[in-house]
Amino acid sequence: MKCICVLQHAGPGITKGNPYKLIYHPLTGLCVIRKTLLEPLTLGPCNLSDGWKYTPQKILSVKGTYFCIHAENEGMAATLGIICSDSNSRWEMISDSKLHLSSKLSDGSDVCLDVDDNNIIVTKACKCLSRDHTCDPSSQWFKLIDSGRRSIFTTSSSSSSMLNSSDLLSKPLSSI
Repeated sequence: MKCICVLQHAGPGITKGNPYKLIYHPLTGLCVIRKTLLEPLTLGPCNLSDGWKYTPQKILSVKGTYFCIHAENEGMAATLGIICSDSNSRWEMISDSKLHLSSKLSDGSDVCLDVDDNNIIVTKACKCLSRDHTCDPSSQWFKLIDSGRRSIFTTSSSSSSMLNSSDLLSKPLSSI
């Protein structure tokens, strides 16, 4: 959970560029990334993640593009598409934790984002929405985190240094 704090903390200094969202997966400490438009979305280092936009219409799109996340069918990889007006392109933050991202398929069934054994983002039936304490929903937990290209300036009595946000995301906290 320390990663969330680093990603959210603007610290003293200047924020460059427009803020955006990261889709963070707390169980793994990784973020949703896209390699190409044809490859499935996967989990990877947060410093390689595209910025995401979450609209009031509950659409998750790659910032600065027309591409949004689609749920095709249960058990299949989530995809990027340009038709973002269908119910399978709207993502509600559900459950008490608000960490499940749920979409409605064309057949009316609900699915949640999940991660398979190869770190591919898939859609599956939503887990643990009842108060079943024996259930583990953590593979379906995703957190939308505010981020942006940030340059944080720190000043000490002997020197001034600049840390880049990509450094913060790629280095262990103990080395910062």
